[in-house]
Parts: sequence; structure tokens; C-alpha cells
Amino acid sequence: MQNREKYRFDDFTFENYTKLLNLAKTNGFTFINFDEAFDNKNRNLLWRHDVEFSPFVALKMAEAEKELQIKATYFFQLHCDFYNLLEKEIFDIAVKIKLMGHEIGLHFDAHFFGIDNEDKLDNAIKIELEYLNNLYDFNIKAFSFHNTNKFILSCEKEKYGGLINVYSKYFKDNFYYCSDSTGWWRFRRVEDVLKDDCIKNAHILTHEAMWSNEVLSPYKRIVKVLNDETERIKNNYIKSENAFGAIVVDDDRLII
Repeated sequence: MQNREKYRFDDFTFENYTKLLNLAKTNGFTFINFDEAFDNKNRNLLWRHDVEFSPFVALKMAEAEKELQIKATYFFQLHCDFYNLLEKEIFDIAVKIKLMGHEIGLHFDAHFFGIDNEDKLDNAIKIELEYLNNLYDFNIKAFSFHNTNKFILSCEKEKYGGLINVYSKYFKDNFYYCSDSTGWWRFRRVEDVLKDDCIKNAHILTHEAMWSNEVLSPYKRIVKVLNDETERIKNNYIKSENAFGAIVVDDDRLII
């Protein structure tokens, strides 16, 4: 069996993403936010995005969801190696996603602080929440962990730092979990989860850079996103220089 079939590369296109959203609606799931998850009267679906590489791709997914009148939660990092929430273009994307009716959450990196106990965790989340509340007017309600390990998965309280913990025991016990982490389905294929009538509530995690227009391997999806970002930064540099009347000097040309 080739990797394309084994890891289901064909599942991870934007075309199929829209099909999955429609499938969830057709099969009776109600898309909810994490603060609404404590009412189990409906067949509820938590659709979560941990934004790891490209807010631009996240925006594309948010637009597809809005078109289908679906709401999701987008968790952004403050300590990301691949994007900066303080950059105006990225800042504006987060605002656009919120204005579409989606929720914004904190994608928290406990490794940045070297956290090894729940008191430190509680304090660090409070600090980041206060910062985000000053930066945005979002009324952030929930957080997700970045890069879980044994300690992080043992942190099962309902809230830390005043935010709902999406890895709490409550969600583990009451929602069937499915993830596309590293670009292939962890635990179970999401299409199968959405078709399973025995599953009352589901918690689906997606990562924006794991989806693309064409069928690609997980590695090539990431490389494409990184190459696109390199081009964007390069073009922004040229625009910035030109905007102030400067020229960019190359080996055999001037870029104006």
C-alpha cells in the first residue's frame, strides 16, 4: 500500500473539506462553541482549528464555514514560529474570522514557559489571556494546548486561568475526539466519525496547513504553506521599501 492510500492524502483537499462540513450538517450535528458544550440535549459538534502555520489558510476555511452558516473556534498562538499576531495583516485576519461569527481561542504553548505544574499553568494562561484581551476585543472563552505531552494531558480541570480547557475530563468523557494532527487522521477518519449514528457528540480538530487545493503529502502541504509565506514576506519587503521612495537593488536590476 502506498502512503497516498495509507494516510489518505485525497481526504485533505479544500473540496473535500467542504464535503465534510456538509456531511456533518446532513447527519444532524449542531455546530457549537465550547462554552455551549455543557448542554448535551442535541447532537453536538465542536469544530476546532489550532492555527499552527498560516492564518491565511485559516481565513479560507473560515470563509467556507461561514458560507454554510457553520461556526467553529480558531485557536491562535502568541508564541508561534510561523506567524505573528502583532503583524497588522495577521491581526486583521483574526478580526475578520471573529466578525464572521466564529470564536477565537488561545492556543497555549506550555513548553514556552517550561510549565510542569498546574499552578504555573494557571498563572501563565491568565497572563496570556490578559494580553489578548488588551490586544483584541474578543471575549476569549477557551484554550487548547500546543504539542501535548504526558503532563499536559493529565491537566483535566474544566478551567485554567479562567478559560475552558478543551482537554478537560468533561470533553474527553462526553465528546468523541478526532484529529488531523501531522496531516493524517488520528484515531479515526473524520468522514467515518460523522457517518456513525452511534456517536452523539464529536470534537473535531483540524490544522489549517494540513489542507490544500490539490492532493499532496502532509510534508508537501507544509512546504507549500511555508513557500507561500516566504513569497508574501518578500513582496511585503519590496512594497515597504517602495512606499517610502526607496529602491531594492538586486544583482542586475532595480526593483521599484
